[in-house]
Amino acid sequence: MIRRRTLWLAVVLVTSGGFMQARAAESLQTRQVLVNGVDLSYLDQGTGAPVVFVHGAFSDLRFWEPQRQAVAQQYRFIALTQRYFGTTPWPDDGKHYAATTHATDLAAFLRQLNAGPVHLVGISYGGVVATLVVLEHPDLVRSLTVLEPGLVSLLADVPDAKREIDERRKAFEPIVSAAKAGETVQATKLFFEWVNNQGAGAFDKQPEAVRQMILDNARTVPLRIAAPAPPAVSCARLGGVKAPPLLRAVNAPGATIR
Repeated sequence: MIRRRTLWLAVVLVTSGGFMQARAAESLQTRQVLVNGVDLSYLDQGTGAPVVFVHGAFSDLRFWEPQRQAVAQQYRFIALTQRYFGTTPWPDDGKHYAATTHATDLAAFLRQLNAGPVHLVGISYGGVVATLVVLEHPDLVRSLTVLEPGLVSLLADVPDAKREIDERRKAFEPIVSAAKAGETVQATKLFFEWVNNQGAGAFDKQPEAVRQMILDNARTVPLRIAAPAPPAVSCARLGGVKAPPLLRAVNAPGATIR
């Protein structure tokens, strides 16, 4: 009999009004790696079992700064900036922006680490990307932890899910309108306030480091809106994943799936 030892990694998000509160990044050299013809930036600190952190929309590796030091004390902390995010020039006009593209990039990145299966952590859009990787490349992942992933297909059998989804889609309309009008900064601020259930002006009250990171990624708003929907993920398929998954949905119909 093979006995599996599972490592449960607690990831604590420092929040302020429902969002993370970043502190100034400490001196740590950002590395570059060529993945699928694109240079990706990442941070790598600590030793031990590798834990790879995947940011969500309108952010980059700076999102995980509040967790870096604590995680690096016991594990190998790795956080990357996905294609089109961050402050570096785009390799093209953004035509390849899609969850499948980012998942392919992430899988290639994990292979280049050459560190064996990793503990994979993703939030929001990053949770979608991480989930696609564990489904297509289970050999790369030791465990999966995601918070509020936009896996709408998981709600197919949840009562009243369609109404909830329709309401969220309607609430998203002002963000789409602002983006189509070329007002990417306004669209980003509206997105921040909507996703964190905060009122007008909440973005301007955030710490400077948080505002700067989000504004640096405002240019990705049109790409996010125009991107194709990610592949559908069913509970049955996710249940077949051997790596222990933990999916946490907050303020959404449904429950935690372990």
